[in-house]
Amino acid sequence: MKLKNKLITAGSISRQKASESFPFLQEKYRGRRKDIKDFTHSFPEFVFWIYPDGTLFNAKDAHKKNVPKGYDFILNDEPNYGGFLRGRLARQFEEQLIVVYCEPEALSQNIHKMHQFLKGIHQIPLPIAKDTLVISDNGDMYGSIEDIEVRIQTTKG
Repeated sequence: MKLKNKLITAGSISRQKASESFPFLQEKYRGRRKDIKDFTHSFPEFVFWIYPDGTLFNAKDAHKKNVPKGYDFILNDEPNYGGFLRGRLARQFEEQLIVVYCEPEALSQNIHKMHQFLKGIHQIPLPIAKDTLVISDNGDMYGSIEDIEVRIQTTKG
């Protein structure tokens, strides 16, 4: 749960461990959003929109230029994007990172959003390791893809 000005850190990967590969994930870090953006724009592997039903849409090289047809309004609905999830898969050397632009609790507490995310991510035509870290554009850490799968299972019941 997000407290005022407190970053979400969920899953099996500690913030300290994650910041060894991605320094902008340190607890106190100036310019976090800018550096996350710089990373995802410098080393993109896949830029995507995920429809509310989980269908993947390839945004090619830019979200603003490549919006799902008929859904231009989602660009003016931050951070909800009309129910879509917006994100980027980026890699530097061996380390992959998925950044999702969303409400802070979306992938830590919202079962529907977690299902939507996983369904979309599994359609990406590139290999993605289950231990790939998933974060928000603000630096909230949702853990690995596997952590989100486990969170769904443990929250259901």
